[in-house]
This record gives sequence, structure tokens and C-alpha cells, in this order.
Amino acid sequence: MISNHLLFKLASGEVFGPDQPIALKLLGSERSFQALEGVAMELEDSLYPLLREVRIGINPYEIFQDAEWALLIGAKPRGPGMERADLLDINGQIFAEQGKALNAVASRNVKVLVVGNPCNTNALICLKNAPNIPAKNFHALTRLDENRAKCQLALKAGVFYDKVSNMTIWGNHSTTQVPDFLNAKLMGTSKGSHQ
Repeated sequence: MISNHLLFKLASGEVFGPDQPIALKLLGSERSFQALEGVAMELEDSLYPLLREVRIGINPYEIFQDAEWALLIGAKPRGPGMERADLLDINGQIFAEQGKALNAVASRNVKVLVVGNPCNTNALICLKNAPNIPAKNFHALTRLDENRAKCQLALKAGVFYDKVSNMTIWGNHSTTQVPDFLNAKLMGTSKGSHQ
């Protein structure tokens, strides 16, 4: 289920701006539905001036109807003894279904942000199941891994993290991920010149 913190930032105008009204449609599961009802009541009780509607449901074809933005936060986490292939199969099914629903009922210009790990793979699965939505509208949020790499470079170089730029990571959040520190820059210059 989506983080309450993010929902309140969306409702307050911090994400899309202080003049942009917003309608939140929250997709949950049968297991999370009761908690989702509580979150919806909290949002409504907060009386955010920009929040026009809060709808909840478990059917992506209803929740994604005419959506302009789809923030796909949830994915099944890897449990004890679970093989990575099993997890990919389960999450693949979830993101394939969500891609099909977005393709069928969302705005043709919907922007899709996938956070659920492995977000690169999940974003690709969702994209492949939504052929009517431009591929450029799908994004995987790997920022946590990028931030970690920036922090490690900054600590090693003895500078504050805002001095690190051009840092990229390749791959999913796993042992096969590759931080591209060779192209990173410290204080605006190539990393190679600061060794």
C-alpha cells in the first residue's frame, strides 16, 4: 500500500503545486482494504483545500479510469526462503495486470512511476502490457540507489553530497546492480582527476 507520507504530500499540493486540485484513487488488495479505508478517512478529515476526491478500490480497471498519473508503489517483498525467480513471477503478474488496466482505461498521456522493487523490471513489464501508452511515460524510481552511491562517493572524497553529480546506477536493486562511478563528477570535474 502507498506510503501515508506521500499521500499527504500529494493532497497538500507539495507534489503538483499549490494551485493544482487533485483526486486520489487508491488501489489496494482485499487484505489491505480495511487499512486503505482508514487512510482515506484521515485524508478526508484533514480538509486539504486541493483534495477534491478520495476513492479506494481493489479493481485496477476502476481505479485507473482516466488517470493522469499512476504511482505504482507496492510490490510483494521477498520473504524468507523465497527465490528471486518466484518473487519476479509474482510481481510480474501484478505489474502485467496493472499495465493492462492502464492501457485499457487510463488517459493516453498517463505518466507511470514504478517504485515497487525490482522497479526497473516491474516498469518494463508494466510498459510491455500497455502498448497504447508512450514508452517515454514510464519511469522507474531508482533514486534510493543513486542517492546511496552519491553519499558513498561524497564520504570517500570528503565532500558534501551536493558536490557529486552525473552519478548513475544500472540495473535492479540487487547484487547485480552496477553503480557507474566512473562517469561521476566531484565538484564539477571528472572523478578520474580527483583520485
